[in-house]
Amino acid sequence: MMQSTRNQGNPISRRNFLGITAAGAALVGSGLVGCAPTTASTSQESDTESEEVQITDDQISNTTDCDVVVVGLGVAGVAAFRAAAEAGANVVAVEKCSNANCRSSMFAAFNCDLARKLGVEDIDYTEIGNELMIQMAHRGDYRVINKWLSKCGEAFEWYVGAYDNLVLVGPEDDFPEDPNQIYLYADSATAAAPYRPGIDHEHLFNGCCCVGGGDETHRPILEANIQKALDTGNATAVYDSPAVQLDVQDGRVTGVICHNLKDDTYSRYTAKLGVILASGDYSFNDEMLQQYVPWVYAHKDHYLFSHEAVDMNGNHASMGDGQRLGISAGGHLDIAPHAVMAHILTFGSEQFIEINEHGQRFCNEDLSMTNVAKIMLNQPGSKIFQIVDSHAEEYYPGLEMTLTFIRGEDGEHFSAEADTLEDLAAQLGFEGEYAEAFVDSINRYNELCEKGHDDDFGKAKEKMHPIANPPFRAITYDTLKHTSVLDVSCMRLLVTMGGLVTDDNARVLDDNLDPIQGLFAVGNTQGGRFVDDYPFSLSGASHGAALTYGYLAGKYIVEEQG
Repeated sequence: MMQSTRNQGNPISRRNFLGITAAGAALVGSGLVGCAPTTASTSQESDTESEEVQITDDQISNTTDCDVVVVGLGVAGVAAFRAAAEAGANVVAVEKCSNANCRSSMFAAFNCDLARKLGVEDIDYTEIGNELMIQMAHRGDYRVINKWLSKCGEAFEWYVGAYDNLVLVGPEDDFPEDPNQIYLYADSATAAAPYRPGIDHEHLFNGCCCVGGGDETHRPILEANIQKALDTGNATAVYDSPAVQLDVQDGRVTGVICHNLKDDTYSRYTAKLGVILASGDYSFNDEMLQQYVPWVYAHKDHYLFSHEAVDMNGNHASMGDGQRLGISAGGHLDIAPHAVMAHILTFGSEQFIEINEHGQRFCNEDLSMTNVAKIMLNQPGSKIFQIVDSHAEEYYPGLEMTLTFIRGEDGEHFSAEADTLEDLAAQLGFEGEYAEAFVDSINRYNELCEKGHDDDFGKAKEKMHPIANPPFRAITYDTLKHTSVLDVSCMRLLVTMGGLVTDDNARVLDDNLDPIQGLFAVGNTQGGRFVDDYPFSLSGASHGAALTYGYLAGKYIVEEQG
């Protein structure tokens, strides 16, 4: 019989995850006033150790005065860097790694001319906001979400406008033949049928624009935005230089101290207008994972942690630096549980039956890939089986092509094939009562298909298709089978999404929910956008929110505070 595998993880043995000494925390909390700034710090961590960092003035090798410091050059940080520079500020961006970081090519962007040209129809953004709030148990901040959704089209047009010779691919256009040509197109979901109440289990919105060509990560556009900032003549980007402390004076954040990894020195950057934290998530910080997303920590071996960014010494970048810096300066973090973005791409799951290792059907299969991923973790063992029959192509055209896309040309499409359900169960490794349950579950499913009502899980009859005509085939998904970060059929954890609570101008709030002067947070360092869960109602939401708030914060910090 199949055996269940679970890794409950090791208990924390290191010091408190915040990385703040009692004395340091007391200084920040007391609001002490003096001629020299007090400091709020985080620790510089490797994969195996944590060491407290408290930098004193005599350790500072050089000081640079500027208007704005942006900590981190991902999508949000780059947008803030450029927006602040174009608004006239003297801006310094400090980045932990040796280059700017980006991965995905998908952005939620709509209600703008560019999106319309790509075939994305206008959407009532308040309708999306309400649905996101429902999906997140109303734990997000609607004001923050609503502002992002209302401005995402404007921000996207500005962002991609930095790249010259961009090709637009509309619904009737062919994709460019040149593999190096950078182009924009609408996500395939945009062409899907509209949401049908009573039929579709989840309300999905078609509002995602994508970048194609190159390495498929939109890096050329990211780097074009960095160049736009540099071209203003008042912006500087510093790499291999993680932020380790915030300067705080009279309750205001006045600057950042960074560790120069190349020569092991420290630099201070004073910030007349403020500091924008855009340093990403904490997916490689075990202590924060255990504190804020314990179900991930408990099942770490079932996830492929797919953010590969490391510093020049090989240490993971995603350590929650910005969250911890913000907390040390008095910032208020989203209350747990935090959201994570975790995907497993099961093709056409809404049309097929899914069976766990005990031979049981376990859900309404009409689920987005982020929601089915959560349910899979609660099943015995690590494998889930999709079962199809010889008629599958009739209600899911392009089945083989889709499998090739998901698994690759050389990847396994069908893990077993047989003329009887009993033989199929045997090939998949089912024995005894689990083998009987496998056959019984499929027979039960077929009865419900015939009845036209899913008494067990409520899937719409339009998506119920019997598994009745041999040969029968299985597609296996194994959460313990990790190949590469590019394999979308793995259980990939892309990012954690808990951050510092802000207002709708990205100003970090304290425990009384008052703004901390001079401190902003954007991207995955910002809270309130995705809390409790990352809803898959809108593809590209994470990138769209990061870009939009980077753009808005960069403008606000200069135009409203300059």
